[in-house]
Amino acid sequence: NMGGDSNQNDENADITWSLSSYRAIILTGIVSNVVACILTLRVREIKVEQEDNSSGNSNVSSFQPVGGTFKEVLYETIHAPSFRRFLVVCLITLNVRMIFRHLDATLPKYMLREFGEDVPKGTIYSINPALIIILVPIVTAATTEISPLKMIHHGTYISAASVFCLVVSNSVGACIAFVSILSIGEAIWSPRLYDYTMSVCEEGREGTYMALSSAPLFLAKLPVGFLSGYLLERYCPEEGERHSQTMWLIIGLLTATSPILLTLFWGYVSRKDDSPDSPPNARYTELNSTSRYQGDPVSPRNGEAAFA
Repeated sequence: NMGGDSNQNDENADITWSLSSYRAIILTGIVSNVVACILTLRVREIKVEQEDNSSGNSNVSSFQPVGGTFKEVLYETIHAPSFRRFLVVCLITLNVRMIFRHLDATLPKYMLREFGEDVPKGTIYSINPALIIILVPIVTAATTEISPLKMIHHGTYISAASVFCLVVSNSVGACIAFVSILSIGEAIWSPRLYDYTMSVCEEGREGTYMALSSAPLFLAKLPVGFLSGYLLERYCPEEGERHSQTMWLIIGLLTATSPILLTLFWGYVSRKDDSPDSPPNARYTELNSTSRYQGDPVSPRNGEAAFA
């Protein structure tokens, strides 16, 4: 027993702690979250009111979100004039938002099984955040005069089309093209989805609408995980014959339903609210608004040609 205890002590003495790359990533996330939590203590609720359109002067005042019980908040939200159209947009864009779960779960497994352990999956995946950091400020600044709903409409077509790169070709180059085109589409429509959410919500209910816009995405993560596992097992197994292009065709067809449905329901989701209680920014959902978007808003030369 003494000899066994001595060997065990020697093994424990050889175990040393080191800062691996995975630990560094987790540690960075912890530190960033702690810093963010500290910064939130200094955030103020403010309201900016435009006073003079010609001079651009504005008045900043304190803002208090609208309170109420759960039933009151739910009742007011459901009966808001623009809520149904907002809900339709969130549900329609659900499938195209699910492609990012396949980017996280399906694509890495696919690359490992098709191209081996040496495939630079991390480098390929990093294309997405790199392009988002670069493109989002540029695209947002260049399209401020275009309705958020129209940007969502155009961008979802680009994101949905990206999947078909993997249908056409089973190669590393196709993976790079898929991530690149997906990122370009995301830079066009994803930030404007939040813009659209803020434009249709009632004043004081911004948090409620933001939570509702994200809720379908979180609810759908579980079935998408099961779908990813099933498709990988059937069409891209670790061993045996693979039909990976068929797998991506199924994913692509599911993703394409979002922009197609948005086109089919465009007349409804872009309809103007006639209610006097509609949100002050409801003009974002109006197809022919001229109060914000100058000139002919559906003219191709203004960059706002609608698909419908």
